[in-house]
Amino acid sequence: MPQLILRTAAGATRQVTLRPHDNTLGRGAHNDIVIESPQASRQHAVITVEAAFTTIRDVGSRNGTFVNGDRIESQTLADGDIIQLGSHEMSFVAGDQEFSRVEAQRIPTVPGFPADLDRDDDQAPTMRDVPHGPRGKP
Repeated sequence: MPQLILRTAAGATRQVTLRPHDNTLGRGAHNDIVIESPQASRQHAVITVEAAFTTIRDVGSRNGTFVNGDRIESQTLADGDIIQLGSHEMSFVAGDQEFSRVEAQRIPTVPGFPADLDRDDDQAPTMRDVPHGPRGKP
């Protein structure tokens, strides 16, 4: 099973095994993983463990959720990713999920949303050329 290794700002660490399906993170005591940081929201993020991959989703937190230094809304996790919520930093350990970082980036996290947004401008759709007459009229 995938795991998180949590590190507080004070340097304390603990290891948490993620359970299948949703794992809630936040400052509130009702969360599966309680983040004791004033910068963490009561309900901050959800980590969803599925058979093939694990995703993290920010649930509208005030200070954001970061993966490898980038603020995210939703992100597929790869082994070794660093997650930051408030003053807590966590390392994701994939366990039996063997996705590389490149493979994880190719998995769309929003249904129907294309995973490859890094295309060159010359590949973007364009209008067909319309012949123009005098004064720019077709």
